[in-house]
Amino acid sequence: MKFIATIGIFFMKIIYFFMKLFKTKNKIVFISRQSDKLSLDFSLLKEEIEKNSNIELVFITKKVEKNFRSVFKSIFIMLKQMYHLATSKVCVIDGYNITVSVLKHKKGLKIIQIWHSLGAIKKFGYQSLITNKQKETAKVMHMHENYDYILSGSDAMTKYFAKAFNYPESKFYSLGLPRIDYILKTEKQNKIKVYKKYPEFKNKKIILYVPTFRDNNNYQINELINSIDLKKYILIIKVHPNMDYKIDKKDNVYTCDNISSLDLLCVSNYVITDYSAISIEAAVIDKPIYLYVYDYDEYKENPGINTDLYSDLKGYVFKDPKELFDKLNKTKYDMKVLEGYKKKYLCNTDGTVTKNIVEFILEQVK
Repeated sequence: MKFIATIGIFFMKIIYFFMKLFKTKNKIVFISRQSDKLSLDFSLLKEEIEKNSNIELVFITKKVEKNFRSVFKSIFIMLKQMYHLATSKVCVIDGYNITVSVLKHKKGLKIIQIWHSLGAIKKFGYQSLITNKQKETAKVMHMHENYDYILSGSDAMTKYFAKAFNYPESKFYSLGLPRIDYILKTEKQNKIKVYKKYPEFKNKKIILYVPTFRDNNNYQINELINSIDLKKYILIIKVHPNMDYKIDKKDNVYTCDNISSLDLLCVSNYVITDYSAISIEAAVIDKPIYLYVYDYDEYKENPGINTDLYSDLKGYVFKDPKELFDKLNKTKYDMKVLEGYKKKYLCNTDGTVTKNIVEFILEQVK
């Protein structure tokens, strides 16, 4: 694997050398491997840039596929990425990208990493490298190299991102993500949209549960379902598309596959999660947050946890679902705890995040 990767990178460098002979254009290229379509953050940036500039925008979005058929498709996409990297003034990415990290770029190209999560509650990147094989692969693939600037959701998160990306904190800017503005500005219209699709949600107490994806498939969702009074509450469960788990079908239990977690926040009275940054997103609009961390001891060891959950949301972290719902049913939520969480992990909730990021990006173009 190391030999094949080394040979592949060698040929990429040769091709890229000639691509860099092309003239640099007044252009920004956005690259993502998270999805086949524009992410919410990219869409909001696109809209804001087009309002303030006539600069050329190129979007190359393709979700990573792990099968043999995707190899040739990936080669074509990487060649496309290389051409636009060679001819753009700025590149914006939201995850690790091979062509960005392994190639030597023109001095004028500025690369901005806007990671696809507001927080680094769970460890990732360089923090999660355990075996020598993982470390060797990261070295060969130049994991998270060539970034000029990295955006963070808050000063409190920067130290964790710095370790994950293996960069000094001086490279980070606490500007947040455009999705913060989206959550704030679309709350009313999203509520109308959700109620139109699910009129039975109106005037009901709704709990939104968003568990983190787990490689070991260790989920205890049905235990959670069986602990809820489904005559009193509606439970919406939003799971990762790659998750393999059979959820018990019961009245008042929904998955709402056609609506995103962010859009469902607006109709939720309570949000339950674990190590997911959805907790930070829920805090944007002051939704009471409960953490269901039945595998806390195991998860703390692998992949690892950065933040102190028990301190950040004191009194609202549970391993037992029955204890969680006993608290939810009998005790009024302490909004001071939520306010502290919000103040710590959100840098801006005045609706200007997208504007600030676009101003930052356009400044690099100049």
